[in-house]
Amino acid sequence: MQALLENEIVSLCTQNKAMSEFDTLMEKAKAADPMLKSKIENDIVSNGLKFVPELINHIQNSKGTTRGLCAMCLIRIGEACIGLIREASRTNKEFAWAANYIVSEIRG
Repeated sequence: MQALLENEIVSLCTQNKAMSEFDTLMEKAKAADPMLKSKIENDIVSNGLKFVPELINHIQNSKGTTRGLCAMCLIRIGEACIGLIREASRTNKEFAWAANYIVSEIRG
């Protein structure tokens, strides 16, 4: 029981660390010049699936360049994130059009 609880705590801490790292990158991107914004996008993409839930959440709850940055990151991450995108579109019908667009861009 204790080991299971410890594993849950470690998992939550890892998720919180990823979320705060992602939030920091997104805050920096808001005021970044194009070169820095490109570096931030590359940093997010290099983390692969780690940031996909946060990217999907930001697309659903943001506007403007933040939304575009998140969509581009998902497109660059590619096939590996399609399942999570589809799942989110089933639970949020307003996100469905964006999800369809992203998936169509991934698949070419």
